[in-house]
Amino acid sequence: MSILFFFILIPPILYFQFYFRRIILCFYPHPNIFIRLFSWIFALLFVLPAYNLFRFWAVVVYHLFAFALICDLVMWILHQRKVHNILLNKIYHLGVIPLLCLAILLGYAYYHMQDVQTVHYTVTTSKSLSKDYTIAFISDLHFPTTMNQKKLQKYCQDISKEKPDLVLLGGDIVDERTSYQEMKQTFETLSMIESQYGIYYVYGNHDQALYVEKPAFTPEMLKQTIEDCHIHILCDEVVSIHDDIVLIGRDDRSHQRLPLETIIEDISHDKFLLLMDHQPVDLEKNNQLVIDLQVSGHTHGGQIFPVGILSQWLGFGEMNYGYRQLSSMQVIVSSGIAGWGYPLRTGSQSEYVMIHIQSHH
Repeated sequence: MSILFFFILIPPILYFQFYFRRIILCFYPHPNIFIRLFSWIFALLFVLPAYNLFRFWAVVVYHLFAFALICDLVMWILHQRKVHNILLNKIYHLGVIPLLCLAILLGYAYYHMQDVQTVHYTVTTSKSLSKDYTIAFISDLHFPTTMNQKKLQKYCQDISKEKPDLVLLGGDIVDERTSYQEMKQTFETLSMIESQYGIYYVYGNHDQALYVEKPAFTPEMLKQTIEDCHIHILCDEVVSIHDDIVLIGRDDRSHQRLPLETIIEDISHDKFLLLMDHQPVDLEKNNQLVIDLQVSGHTHGGQIFPVGILSQWLGFGEMNYGYRQLSSMQVIVSSGIAGWGYPLRTGSQSEYVMIHIQSHH
């Protein structure tokens, strides 16, 4: 805990006591022990709530930290080149530029989260299909972090207009902050999406609200609500779709679940095997088991920049976002229709996915 505290909080605390002192001295240019003490206290009060990296205040603190450091670097370069401007120097000491950059970023992040895109993928297969299929895939709604019921209804209507054969809900549709009534409204709204072969759902790591001591609903209440809405829960189960597609729904990896080879041991590989797993894991293993297509969410595509890029560079997780072709299996990872924790997105876009499966047999 102390090591984590040091690396996360100590650098910004050290920096912001200089930052706040510099601002104070613009108004009271007489440095003394009281200004120094006040700067330390203010820096501590400002930074300490950012210890939880998954809360809004952490976004504020660490982005302001980054913008201020960049501003310092620019001013240092100008100083080295002997570029002096009294007005620019005054603005710099007032700390205005990092604050303005932060305000612009937060405005953009809020707008970007609300701007839900429709992403289309075409998946081809050598297996024989009686028709082409259109599949809608929605994941990581985390209702109501970023939208109300009216907005969700609009997206459901838009998806219905695409005339999907199948609707897949890829987990984390609700989470620990969702009330019981909001949970019911969410699945009732999603159940209104029109499709030919129904709506299927798999659990994410947040849906059952297991990360809090007193959740607003139990796993049993969640399950009953989903079933009452005529949404089919697949928990390490398979279902045949029109005798063409075998849909395999995994329980989330955060729970105890069956090995995939056990789930599919009696399944004919002549059918198109479509695997829905909330987290994009076991990709190479699933590829060896000759799954045709895996669809996942969970990563949010890196909700806050540069998390997504760092995840890929440092190898955190097997796949962060997009489409990948393996030797036997194709993979689609969605960034999700919303986000978790706060209604801000500076990384990849908010989206729902339309997948078009075509046979070239």
